[in-house]
Amino acid sequence: MVKVPTQTPVTSLFLLLLSLETSFVPSVILNLSVVFFCIVYMSFYRKFRMMIWMVFLAILPAFANYWAVHLHGDVSQEVLLGTRGFVTVCIGIVFITSISLKELLLYLTQKGLSRSWAYALLVVFNAFPLIQKEIKSIKEACLLRGQKLHFWSPLIYSKVLITVFRWQHLYLRALSAHGYNEDAMIDKSYRNFYIPRQTKVIYLLIFLTLQISLFL
Repeated sequence: MVKVPTQTPVTSLFLLLLSLETSFVPSVILNLSVVFFCIVYMSFYRKFRMMIWMVFLAILPAFANYWAVHLHGDVSQEVLLGTRGFVTVCIGIVFITSISLKELLLYLTQKGLSRSWAYALLVVFNAFPLIQKEIKSIKEACLLRGQKLHFWSPLIYSKVLITVFRWQHLYLRALSAHGYNEDAMIDKSYRNFYIPRQTKVIYLLIFLTLQISLFL
């Protein structure tokens, strides 16, 4: 058994708490503090391009909330709701770009999550690139026959489903290689994920620091 350090579970929990707090606590300072944290987080991991996209994508819902409240709502709440829309998008982008779904699901299986459900999700998400490649091949093959397929064409979905059924034995072999047994349901995984104490302390300090902004 190999112990593997991971920060994915505590990061997921941290972002979940921030999203709940910013949704129910009416504080502009808190919203701005969380936005600042998201920017620092993306900068620390050198995800500058994604950080630019994060800010760009967050501007539209923030401005929409602000303008809608300014025209038809309580003017005193326009800044609060505008910054809340901004911070919601920022938290979502940070979650998407920093969370490893595989590590999160495997860690949760160690804590009692159904292994059938977890491995089924892993299979589905890992199959997306192959499915996209298969759709592209089907479209190119149809173009050679003089037939152009669109995303609403039922032929695409029927052919993809047939192809996916052909991959079934490959996925079963891959699951068996990772220690999954549908009948026995015994965890034979060679990796044991754990959260380092240093990571817990860092996120706890960051969370407490953000709470101080509520009193400013």
